[in-house]
Amino acid sequence: MDRRCSQQWESSMEDVSTPLLPLHDDGRTDGRSCSALASLLANKYLAIAAGPLASALICAFVDFGHGRAAARNMLGVLAWVFIWWLTDAVPLGVASMAPLFLFPAFGISSSDAVAKAYMDDVISLVLGSFILALAIEHYNIHRRLALNITSLFCGDPVRPPLLLLGICGTTMFISMWIHNTPCTVMMMPVATGILQRFPRGQAASSSADAHEVRRFSKAVVLGVMYASTIGGMSTLTGTGANIILVGMWSTYFPEQRPITFSSWMSFGFPVALVLFAALWVTLCLMYCSSNTGRALSAYLDRTHLRRELSLLGPMAFAEKMVLAVFGVCFYNLFVLYLKF
Repeated sequence: MDRRCSQQWESSMEDVSTPLLPLHDDGRTDGRSCSALASLLANKYLAIAAGPLASALICAFVDFGHGRAAARNMLGVLAWVFIWWLTDAVPLGVASMAPLFLFPAFGISSSDAVAKAYMDDVISLVLGSFILALAIEHYNIHRRLALNITSLFCGDPVRPPLLLLGICGTTMFISMWIHNTPCTVMMMPVATGILQRFPRGQAASSSADAHEVRRFSKAVVLGVMYASTIGGMSTLTGTGANIILVGMWSTYFPEQRPITFSSWMSFGFPVALVLFAALWVTLCLMYCSSNTGRALSAYLDRTHLRRELSLLGPMAFAEKMVLAVFGVCFYNLFVLYLKF
C-alpha cells in the first residue's frame, strides 16, 4: 500500500462518515478511456428520450403473436425503465415509480393493482426497516450502542472471544426483527466505531500486535455480515425472502396449513442458534489467538470506555423516540408470536 492510500485509510478510520471506498476517481484516468457511447449517454436529454424511443420501437416492430399485445407492451415498458435506470437520465426514485403510470397507459394493468403492488407488505416492511436503521444512525444511537457493547463484553483484561460474541450476538438479535440489509447498515458503524480504536500501520506497538489487530478486525467485520444473515433466518420479519415464501406457500398450496410466525420461529430459531454457535467458534479459531487479548488491551479499557460513554450525556428526546419505535415493533412481533 502506497503512502496516499495509507493516509486515505487512516483518515477514513478517524471519521465514521467517510466512505470505505472512494466515491470519485483519483484523476489518473485519462480521456481516452471514455468511449463514444459514454459521451453520448452523458447528454441527459438524449438519455431521457432514449427510454420512450426504445419503447415505441418495440411496440411498433415486435410481434409475439395474436393475443400477446400485453407481453409486447410489457417489454416496451421494461426497456423504457431499464434505459432510464442504466443511464441515470432521471433520479432513481422517478425511474422506480415510472411503472405506476406506464402500466395503466400501456394497458398492462390497472392503476389500483399497480398501486397495491407498490404498497405490498414486504415492500412496506423493508422500507420501514430502512427508515428505522437510518434513524438510529442519524441520531448516533449506534455510537452509544458500540460503547455499551464494548464496555460490557470487552472484559478486564480484554477477552476477544467474549467481545466478538457480544458484537455478533447483538447483530443477530437485531436482524431477527428488521431486515438483513438495514441491520447491516446499522451495525457496520458500530463495528467501525470499535475498530477505530485500533491503530493502523506504523501506529501499532509492534508488528506482532499489528498482525493480531488486523486479524481481529477481519473477525468483527465478517461476524457482523454473517450474524445478520443468520439472524434473518430466525423469524418471518428477518428478511423479505421469508415473507415471499409464505405468500407463495399460501398461493400454491391453499389447502395446506399456513406458515405462521410461531411455526417459522419454532423451526428457524434453533437452526439459527446452531449456525451462530458454529460462526462464533469458527471466527475464534481462525482470528483469535492467545496473543490477541494482549494486543487489544492497549487500546480497549473498560474504565475509559465508560468515561467516554458518560461524555455522550443523557439520551436526547429524538433518541428516546427512535428506541421507543423499535421497542413497539419488537413488542408487536412478540405478541404476534404468542398469538400464533
